[in-house]
Order: sequence, then structure tokens, then C-alpha cells
Amino acid sequence: MKKLLMSLLIVLTLFGCQDNIQSSLPALQGLKNGDFTWRSSASTVVVAADGTLTFTGSDGYGTMTLQIPTVALGTFPLGENTTALVTYSEDEFSYSTNNNGNASIVYVSDGAIIIDELNTVTGTVTGTFYFNAYTADGERVMNFSEGVIYKLPVTEGTL
Repeated sequence: MKKLLMSLLIVLTLFGCQDNIQSSLPALQGLKNGDFTWRSSASTVVVAADGTLTFTGSDGYGTMTLQIPTVALGTFPLGENTTALVTYSEDEFSYSTNNNGNASIVYVSDGAIIIDELNTVTGTVTGTFYFNAYTADGERVMNFSEGVIYKLPVTEGTL
């Protein structure tokens, strides 16, 4: 009986130590406000006629749009008076990297969208992003860090 109990304990220990890894291919996700992993369940990538590259994703609660002025590799800074833009809408609030915050110390929107790979063969885009965005009145902030754009397929236009 003692051997059976010990064997059962060993078997349960071995099978209980499995990794539970979720595959996110393709992916648009980021760490929202430092404590919540936001993952888009539906996303689009549009290359407009003027060359603008726009990523849009939604998790069913919030919608994020990342826009860069050209289809190119590199770092595109975010903030007031820049050509790249991020907006995020959730509930009745809309945040933008074109808005700055209001406080006793002025808080500015900032961040970057980094495009690491433009695969013309598969029609996919890979990169990273991070940003601080504010509501139009500057009273609320939305922060995303550790943002990932992983092999998102172009849904409209071509690379």
C-alpha cells in the first residue's frame, strides 16, 4: 500500500508540472497599465494608397489603432506633433498619443512603434511598441508596455 501511494504521488507530480503555453500566432498584444496582458482577438493590417501602415486590434472590450506614416523598417516615435499615432478606446474613454496630460507637473504622451520585419513573401509585419496616451482633457492616461506585433498578415493593400 505504501509503494502504491508513493508511486501515485510521483506520477501526479510528474504530470502536474506541465507548462501551459498558449500559442499566439499572429499576435497583437501588450501589457496594459503594467498589470494586464491585453491580447487582440481580432486584428487588421492596412496599407493605404498613400503608404500609411495601420494596425487595428480589439479584445472585445477595447480597440487599439497603431499608425505609422510609411511602410518601412525602423523606429517611429510617438507623441504630440509626430507623424506616428496610437489611439485606444475603451468604454466611454478615448486615449491618443497626440494628447498630453494635465497635472501640476505636465505629463506628455510618448512611446514608439518599432517595425523589425516586413515579410513581402508572406505579407506579414513584426515589431514592438510602447506608449503613454491621454484623453483629450488630459485627465486620464493609458499605458502600454512590452507591446508585440508578431507576424500580423496584411489584410488590405500590399507591403
